[in-house]
Amino acid sequence: MPDNLSFDCNASKKAIDRIRSESDEERSQFLIDVFLKYFGDDIKKNPKAFSGRFRKMSSSAFNFYRGSALLFYQDLKIDKDQWIHTNKTAGNIFIHGDLHAENFGTYLDNNGILNFDVNDFDEGYCGPFTWDVKRLLASLYLIGHSKGFSDREIEEILRICVESYLKKVYDFCKQKNDYFALTLKNTSGKIKKLLNETRIKSHVAHLDSMTNIENYDRRFIRSKIVQDIDDTTRTDILNAFESYIKSVPESKKTSGYSEGRKDYKVKDVVARSSPGVGSAGKISYSILIEGPTETLENDIILYMKPAQKSAISYVIRNPELEKYFKHDGLRTVLCSYAMQASTPKWLGYTSIGSIPCLVDEVTAHAEDLDWDDINEFKDVIEVVGYLGQATAKIHCVADSDCKNTPNDVACLPFSIIPRQVEKTIRDAIRGNDQEFINEMVEFGMVYGALVQRDHKLFFELFRNKHIPGLEEQ
Repeated sequence: MPDNLSFDCNASKKAIDRIRSESDEERSQFLIDVFLKYFGDDIKKNPKAFSGRFRKMSSSAFNFYRGSALLFYQDLKIDKDQWIHTNKTAGNIFIHGDLHAENFGTYLDNNGILNFDVNDFDEGYCGPFTWDVKRLLASLYLIGHSKGFSDREIEEILRICVESYLKKVYDFCKQKNDYFALTLKNTSGKIKKLLNETRIKSHVAHLDSMTNIENYDRRFIRSKIVQDIDDTTRTDILNAFESYIKSVPESKKTSGYSEGRKDYKVKDVVARSSPGVGSAGKISYSILIEGPTETLENDIILYMKPAQKSAISYVIRNPELEKYFKHDGLRTVLCSYAMQASTPKWLGYTSIGSIPCLVDEVTAHAEDLDWDDINEFKDVIEVVGYLGQATAKIHCVADSDCKNTPNDVACLPFSIIPRQVEKTIRDAIRGNDQEFINEMVEFGMVYGALVQRDHKLFFELFRNKHIPGLEEQ
């Protein structure tokens, strides 16, 4: 546990004190109880997949943190957050929900501009703005610790991130419009390098890595994780695809295809097992469609994956909000539209039978932030400054106009989501900038260390086969 920190404030005391007061046996049982309560049915259906997921989570404290957003919010549901207590509207803005240091990367927006931004909105919901900040800072503690930085250095990393967040919030308060994006024009160092490396990637090479040419047309390459589907499943996917197309705004359809063209020729469909930490054996589908011309170099690959329930929805109950979020694919799309400066043109949602799904393009120009090559303290400091800005952006643009929202959905009424979120956050902090920064940094330091303890306890539970339902694996 970090000690001798250079600040002394009462950050989220109730939540932290409860965790600290638990013995290893009590905390271990709490971990089991949380995972069984929310994953129990799925573990019974597919114990092998969850054994694989838990094995990945056991491999490092960061992987454990990535795979345990549910645990984070079960801890924070008793969080005594003064910034929300004094301003209730600041507790009900669009938030990412799983904001950790690896959920950032590049994407090509609807205007053809490469952005560095937050990605993966699967856990998106509405809640306290501080929850995103806290989750990000705790993850940065884990990153800093894994790279051998001292507590003082890690504290500085966290402080730079939250200071950058706050500065960008105040910048939004001064702007006449909410547009802001991190691009090649306003980034430097590792982030600009990532954007440039993404820029030179080839769409054709990307297609060739996933498909081959058969009888003068493209087909997916089959493998151990990429499999054929039966005729019934194919019919279900094609029906879901037609429903998906209706969810994409008309303004985005014409940007991808020549004007007036409404047909989308599906060339091939395959099932793909997901290797992700949070996927636990879920099957997604890859759909190959003909591009805007008959030539093969501009074909498009889409993914259609089951949409998960947000971990935040278990601890925040808002009946009015739940009316809009009852379809988790739609919820994820709405959160993406709310928090990205300009969303990808293929983003949409559908259902396969009763299963809600998210759909988007598999593109060469989406590249995740890789921390393996970010090891120098000065580089880390620069990168986390951009992470702070990107986090402020997803919060502050969420009240922008919604002319590009899905065709069948209106904007969320501002009776639910406040206008001018940046001013809501500013008013919640009330000029107590240093106290806010100290409290966020302290939470990140302390909770990050608690995650390391949880990881060790989880590792012992897993390897000793103490998680019910996995004993036979």
